[in-house]
Amino acid sequence: MGPGHGGQVWGGSWAGASPTALDVELEQRPERLLEPWQERQEAKEGKARPRSGRKKARSRGDVPGAGAGSGAGPLPSAALRIPLPRLGQIEEQLIRADEAAAEFDRGLGAAAALRAALREGSARCRQRDFAAAAAKFCTALELCSEGFATEDPLKSSPDDISRLASWIESKLVICYLKLGQPGLALHHSHRSIIENPSHFCNHVRQAACFRCLHRYSEAARSAMVAQCLYVLAEGAVLDTSDLLQLYWQAMIQEALSGEISFSVLYTPFEKEDKADKIKEANKTFAEKHPDYVQHIFTDPHGIHLLPEKAESHPGQQYLLTLGFRNKEIGKTLEKFVTQKLPVFPGQKITFSPSMEEEAETFWQSTGKRIMAAMAFMGSTKIKDERGPCAWAIEQFHHASLLSHLQTGEQQAQVMAQVMAELATVPYLQRVSREDDKLLQSLMADAVDILAGRAGERVWTKIHKVTGKGRRAACCSGTKGP
Repeated sequence: MGPGHGGQVWGGSWAGASPTALDVELEQRPERLLEPWQERQEAKEGKARPRSGRKKARSRGDVPGAGAGSGAGPLPSAALRIPLPRLGQIEEQLIRADEAAAEFDRGLGAAAALRAALREGSARCRQRDFAAAAAKFCTALELCSEGFATEDPLKSSPDDISRLASWIESKLVICYLKLGQPGLALHHSHRSIIENPSHFCNHVRQAACFRCLHRYSEAARSAMVAQCLYVLAEGAVLDTSDLLQLYWQAMIQEALSGEISFSVLYTPFEKEDKADKIKEANKTFAEKHPDYVQHIFTDPHGIHLLPEKAESHPGQQYLLTLGFRNKEIGKTLEKFVTQKLPVFPGQKITFSPSMEEEAETFWQSTGKRIMAAMAFMGSTKIKDERGPCAWAIEQFHHASLLSHLQTGEQQAQVMAQVMAELATVPYLQRVSREDDKLLQSLMADAVDILAGRAGERVWTKIHKVTGKGRRAACCSGTKGP
């Protein structure tokens, strides 16, 4: 979907309406958002829920659908589903969680012209004139790029300037969401993350953009990343942690509610024999989902987490099993996601048919469904055993196909998303020297693709090798079969 694509937002909170009494109360008392959910949970558990401090990680028996004796459960459970209007309120509260602490327009020794643009933009936001505010923030970005970020560049670090640029981008995200332009907001959310990938609120804003575009699996992934970053940064506000988990859970539910080509099953996994556990998971799936047994497979490389356990990071891990109505879709996806580096099978040029007509036919009949399943797999997989760059390489293949479909705008959006993902990786997991080199090369490749330049870095080598049907072993210096 292009930058101008509009999207309905639950509760109407992004539509630019005047603040209601409820909005004002939520500003002062955000914990109210959780009260109905808390009351249901307390009634269910038969005990009062603590209002302060960190929640203890739930045991395996507390996970809905995966209780003692069940061995596996189709998560997420409907037990945590919350009304859509309230979810919209939760989303807005999370998106604005850092506003009070991020008044960059008053700090960092900004140059006079930039300071004026930021103040005018903030004032327009308070007046709910979001079009004018966006224009002022765009001016501020131009001033930053032209070297007018600070009065004295020697007194500010590159990190300070990046955080300032990220904050300006985040304000543009909010403005364009309010203006009903989630595609353009998404573009700025990617840029905000690239400038400051460790800040969880940037990922929440990205999730909101995906949700407005009805891309719920990607919204769930962004919410998952936000939750993990919040926990790793030792965020101590109970309400924020709860809201993040609820939002992540809701996005997973939305993704599954509209999906008809596949179904899923999550199986708790600890130290059992993985091969045996996968066989058990596949058998259980077939019993529970008889309409999706044309092809069944369990992701062998993913470490999957679920919202209820994310607070105890890394916490309870799960195996994810998928079943498909269409056998070929399932088999093709399994081949793609189970190889050491993603190689899309069955095409003369991997994931990039040489003819435009062939590319369009492939995309409509197969590609869309495969990408939907891949996106869902990413909504609970924070770490891929194939390596920290595996998801990014999958998206490079995706962008390559989009280039053959002559959808340059969508291709550029995918590459910007790749850059945001790669920038975040080091804040979520340890990265070896070799993986860091690959990461930096892929980031440079993404920049080149966005600029329309050809390059001879890692992605170019992977693409050439996989195009010949090899395994993309070039990264390790070995020859493919």
